[in-house]
Amino acid sequence: MTHGAQRVIEEALRLSPEEQALVLRELLAHLEGGPDADAETEWAREIERRAGEARAGAPSAGGWETVCDELEAELQRR
Repeated sequence: MTHGAQRVIEEALRLSPEEQALVLRELLAHLEGGPDADAETEWAREIERRAGEARAGAPSAGGWETVCDELEAELQRR
């Protein structure tokens, strides 16, 4: 990792959790090539699906690393 990248990470870690989430969202949007017009609708569907699973007693999706791996695999399939 470059010195510049390390400095950015260190500064980001000093932000509030809300500010960190905003920075993360902006970085991800940039990496994904801009906003997706259907993203809000898709997120609403996903939230409803997960909420339904949780109400039905389904096991959790796993830890953060598992979720990241699954998301990365999904993005590579697109």
